[in-house]
Amino acid sequence: MLKAAGREMTRMETGAAEKIRIIETPEGTFTLRLVLDDLGGIYPGMIRYTVEVIRGTVTVYTYAINTYESARQDTLFDTRKAAEVVFTRLAHDVAARPHRYTRPKVFTRPLPDTGVVDVVILQGSPRRFGNSAKVASWCDDEAARAGLTSRIFYLQEMDIRPCVGCYVCYNQGYCPIDDDMPSIIGALPGASVVVVCTPVYTGTVPATLKAVIDRCQWLHARENVLGKEVHARGLLVAVAGQQGTRPFVCVTGVVGMFMENLGILPAAPVLIGGLDRARDVEKMDGVEDDVRAALRALFAPQNEG
Repeated sequence: MLKAAGREMTRMETGAAEKIRIIETPEGTFTLRLVLDDLGGIYPGMIRYTVEVIRGTVTVYTYAINTYESARQDTLFDTRKAAEVVFTRLAHDVAARPHRYTRPKVFTRPLPDTGVVDVVILQGSPRRFGNSAKVASWCDDEAARAGLTSRIFYLQEMDIRPCVGCYVCYNQGYCPIDDDMPSIIGALPGASVVVVCTPVYTGTVPATLKAVIDRCQWLHARENVLGKEVHARGLLVAVAGQQGTRPFVCVTGVVGMFMENLGILPAAPVLIGGLDRARDVEKMDGVEDDVRAALRALFAPQNEG
């Protein structure tokens, strides 16, 4: 029977290994590390525990769990205890079956390489040829006129599932939900301008757009865990049936928080009311010019002084 060599060491330093165990096997020397990271700068009291299996100098297996994944921390299987159980079981498994750990096991999936575009347009209406879609086409055309690349994401045609609040994205910077969201997450960091085109549905944004906004916590996690920053300016163009500012109160708040959360610098929104009477945004005098002008202002170089 193989035995773990050396001694187990314990330290209580943030970002340092709390436990280290060296295991000598016929497949070489393995090092197990239990690492604590204080992520309180992201969320109050968030701590991530990571268990790493290292063969020589190569990390071949990683398990991570954070305190926001479980609702209670006073149970038998709280976050720290769970990490310690994994550490102990992995130590036993590596000693007993080292051949299973000779190659890295990667549990993340890479984001699709769809190319970098200058302008990302999120078209949030379920109506493929509705007023928000027309606004999105104006934005797409204005980007082309400026010599910029752009992409419209027609969210109603995508498989976007709701965020389940698992907080797994704060462990290794990826979301475990298997749907079409990776293409959006892959496009946002490279964009210089992000446009959100949306109607007002019962005082807020449509369900699919809200799902995208919530799932962008994944990108928030990538920014904080992996350092993948978004450097973009943002524009909200919203349409509503009623006149006045009241229908837009929640929409501007939700989209504003979305941009703030990702570090997107928002411009003044373009809010288009009165569509219950006008019906067609293309028939409203000056509206298209207002949208295009707002977008051109974002394309202009920023003053650094």
